[in-house]
Amino acid sequence: MFANVNGTRIYFDIEGSGYVPRGDRMESRPVLFAIHGGPGSDHSDFKPWLTPLAKEMQIVYMDQRCNGQSDRVDPAMCTFNQLTDDIEALRQYLGFDKIHLLGHSFGGMVAQVFATRYPESLEKLLLVNTAPSYEFYSAALEYASAVATEEQLSVIPEMFEGRVENEQQLIRWWDICYPLYFHVQNEEVMRETGNRPIGCLEIANYTFKHFMPSYDVRPKLPALQVPTLIVAGRYDWITPVSQAEEMHRLIPQSELAVFEYSGHMPFIEEHPGFIRTLSCFIAGEVS
Repeated sequence: MFANVNGTRIYFDIEGSGYVPRGDRMESRPVLFAIHGGPGSDHSDFKPWLTPLAKEMQIVYMDQRCNGQSDRVDPAMCTFNQLTDDIEALRQYLGFDKIHLLGHSFGGMVAQVFATRYPESLEKLLLVNTAPSYEFYSAALEYASAVATEEQLSVIPEMFEGRVENEQQLIRWWDICYPLYFHVQNEEVMRETGNRPIGCLEIANYTFKHFMPSYDVRPKLPALQVPTLIVAGRYDWITPVSQAEEMHRLIPQSELAVFEYSGHMPFIEEHPGFIRTLSCFIAGEVS
């Protein structure tokens, strides 16, 4: 499905019912917006991993502008503020009141900016393997220096400094570096998850080169008044646990859940525990 918002066409998909029978009445369910990582990936990162949550809530997946099935636009128009404006516009387009907002990796950075700009639109915030500033990159390089191969160390900057020149180089980069993102490497899962997204090299390069170096929401996080769940993977190299701990320190109403056997995607590597933790947080229960 597509929504024409803010001068472009945004792809979205919805999983689960928002209004369900409960005995002799109808009951509304929470709404969760899921914001994918990247930049240059799409909402398929979350599928089928978030699907069990649809038994308890309505999930809205969206491809950020210039990503996935959403329209390609001038990358200069894909600022953090613009991406948050698109989330807010889609929320209004679909007629939702307050939403729960989940952001993974780069999507978690967008979600933090959204929370500082549209706090009145949020019920709860879920930050999964992400970071509050560009300092994550130096922390990632330090972590990688202890666990990465020489070949991985040599190519890591190509992506995170916006220097991937073509699709062939991009494929080679992921072939070399994708194993870093998992604690335990399941070749079938890695092949499937790595091939599903509709990539966009142009937005990846532009964002890492022009927008990411100035990303820093830390000064605004202490003012947040929205309940927040912060998720980290103990073996996450790109947004290390130190980044989650910093967000936890800065956000007043935050909880920190560290998944001890996961890399960058605990929703894959510790799937049952991840689903249980998110379900309990959204329902206001102890996991």
